Amino acid sequence: MAAMDLRQVADAFHERVPDLVDSLTKQMREVPSGSVATYGQLAQALGDTAASRWVATWLLEADCPLAEISHRVVRSTGEIGLHFSGDVSEKKRRLQNEGVVVSGGKVELGRFQVELPAIQAPLAALKAWQNEFVCPQAAPLDLNAVQTIGGLDVSYTGHQAVAVCSRFEADGTSPLGHASRCQEVRFPYVTGYLAFRELPLHLELLAQMQTEGTLPDLLLVDGNGRLHPRRMGIATMLGGLTGIPTIGIAKKKICGVMLADQLSPGVWEPIVEAKDQANDILGYTILPHAKTKHPLYVSIGHGIDSDEMQEVVSRSFAGHRSPEPIYAADRESRRIASTLATA
Repeated sequence: MAAMDLRQVADAFHERVPDLVDSLTKQMREVPSGSVATYGQLAQALGDTAASRWVATWLLEADCPLAEISHRVVRSTGEIGLHFSGDVSEKKRRLQNEGVVVSGGKVELGRFQVELPAIQAPLAALKAWQNEFVCPQAAPLDLNAVQTIGGLDVSYTGHQAVAVCSRFEADGTSPLGHASRCQEVRFPYVTGYLAFRELPLHLELLAQMQTEGTLPDLLLVDGNGRLHPRRMGIATMLGGLTGIPTIGIAKKKICGVMLADQLSPGVWEPIVEAKDQANDILGYTILPHAKTKHPLYVSIGHGIDSDEMQEVVSRSFAGHRSPEPIYAADRESRRIASTLATA
């Protein structure tokens, strides 16, 4: 169990997470009438082109505060793309009214694309934080001393998020109860940056559980651990911040190469960075049972070794695709989110 004050950890982390919407808003205000920027250009200004999809999605939201100037953002090909109104011709009309020539559904970027001013790119700062983050040395884990296992998951409804930690006995299949936390989401979903979207919720919830004396001895986290482009997925960062042993359980593979051509139920297959680096195992793929074609991607978070990780996860399967603590947290968070949506 973590010895540090998780209330202080949660507050310190919250202060370092930037307002990505505010940064994008400032960049958008630099695109004047008669000019365009591209989704990728704006994402690059934020520090990572991985944010291109979020930029495009956010600008399509009807309640986006930049909706009235969102027509000034086009695709990297010059294609004008979609518009929040649902009417592409409306986007074309607005561009032409501002003097931007649209021909064949495209804008000539060499003529109309604006050069954005340099800013302190928030995603670049977060990437550097992950690259530089050093997990404290963890004492060897004694699985026999683990009495409770928690599963962490988050569900969303609108701009609200519900984080749930479902507590189980050490066998991984005997439930003890749930703890939950609801709050507004401050950070969008950008591939590779899940930690900064969900860790504020997880840390608030774990601080609450620490106060209540219900903090689990080990956590299964919906997300990646070492199986991450910067080896610093949400499970690793959470473990390093809290001192709690963690395991990352992901449903999508965002990096690495699988060595196995085919998967057999219950067999742990390594994932490596490249096939010529087979000794550098980032995580494992496992098909939980024969009834599913969809594997899980499991990796060390913090404070646990590969053999212990496989033992804990294997004994937590009980017929569902996810280990029971994660499955329970997913169901409970969805249940609570549905009540918020109808309130």
